[in-house]
Amino acid sequence: MKYPVVSIITPSYNRADLVEETARSIYAQRYPHWEWVIVDDGSTDGSWEILEGFAATDDRVRIFRRHRKPKGACACRNIAVERSTGEYLIFLDTDDVLAEHCLEQRVASMQQVPDMDFIIFPMLMFKRERHDMNLLWNIDKDGDDIERLLFGDGVCPGTGTIWKKESFIRIGMWKEDLGMWQDVELHLRSMLEGLRFAKRFDLPPDIYLRVSDVSISRTGFHSPEKLSSRITVLQEAGIRIWGKGLQDRYRSGLRSMYLDVFFSCAKSLQSQALEQLRSLDRQWTLFSGTERWWMMSVVLLYRLRIYRIPGLAGRLVGRVRSMEPRPVSTLNKISYSPANHQIQHTES
Repeated sequence: MKYPVVSIITPSYNRADLVEETARSIYAQRYPHWEWVIVDDGSTDGSWEILEGFAATDDRVRIFRRHRKPKGACACRNIAVERSTGEYLIFLDTDDVLAEHCLEQRVASMQQVPDMDFIIFPMLMFKRERHDMNLLWNIDKDGDDIERLLFGDGVCPGTGTIWKKESFIRIGMWKEDLGMWQDVELHLRSMLEGLRFAKRFDLPPDIYLRVSDVSISRTGFHSPEKLSSRITVLQEAGIRIWGKGLQDRYRSGLRSMYLDVFFSCAKSLQSQALEQLRSLDRQWTLFSGTERWWMMSVVLLYRLRIYRIPGLAGRLVGRVRSMEPRPVSTLNKISYSPANHQIQHTES
């Protein structure tokens, strides 16, 4: 019997304090047919020397340095995919860890439905020990998964999937110039382009996602670079939705994503980003004239620094927030009992 090789794809940057725990979780896999392809992004904390130690003791570990621009995790992931030899791909960051059954569970699921391009699995959040939070990052819900992504309701983080390598390459891999929302963009693109996927939220979580007080992806959330990335994701999603004639179906989701970015632009006084957003609204007509007036009132609120006036800010911001029919996020507390694989919704 031929066992497919899984390529574990990891970008590495200054995680010398955590990467050994990640490595131990890979070595502990019940499914042994894997390779770990790591691309370092210019670490300065001794990470490279640790990776060299892994590669010297296990020939399934293959390490590379990023050899081209741009800098960033997505470029490193794509380079690793290009160097990989496996039939399947999973993406694992250096601060997250695999459950022992992860590769076994994911390969078996892919083999049960061989026509799928990717499959989504549940992930469990933790801080220091694997079950110190017992909160699920993603769950299944009724409704449209594209709409969930537009509403910011996480269904498939980058680490929560297994891919056929050929499908991942065909869809265009990671978009390397994004500083944020890379996984949102990848999965919106994949779903809107008709890739076949399945969800296995009936199975136990198989990756542990570390929750840190300092997250690289959240640092500088309102910076011009990250606002530009979020606008790019919004724009490209809209172009695909309009191109496929799906604008009526996903108008609410696009409005929600638009308003999410709008508030960041208004609070951080990013005039150029606001003008980019206005241009998109002029193309798509997401909002009425009255709604635009309220939105510009919120912009003035922040520009004139009068948002601290009691009552005024609350009324204006609340009025614009009411335009956004946001569903309950999966990041509300969703507890998980590892003893009996029970999910329990609790108050956030």
